[in-house]
Amino acid sequence: MKILRSFQVISGERRISSAYVETNEEGNITDRNARDSFYAVDPELQAAIKVIEDYINQNRLAGD
Repeated sequence: MKILRSFQVISGERRISSAYVETNEEGNITDRNARDSFYAVDPELQAAIKVIEDYINQNRLAGD
């Protein structure tokens, strides 16, 4: 089983990188730091990324 630990979106490229833990059927960790990356080419995924970016820009980066 793969358990997602973290992910990030590289702005401009729309590349997604993730890190996850792999376990076997007994729940024992077989890989603590597995990684993956890919380009977000699916329109639905691109829209989801935009929602997150808009939220951060409006709610976390907006100046006082």
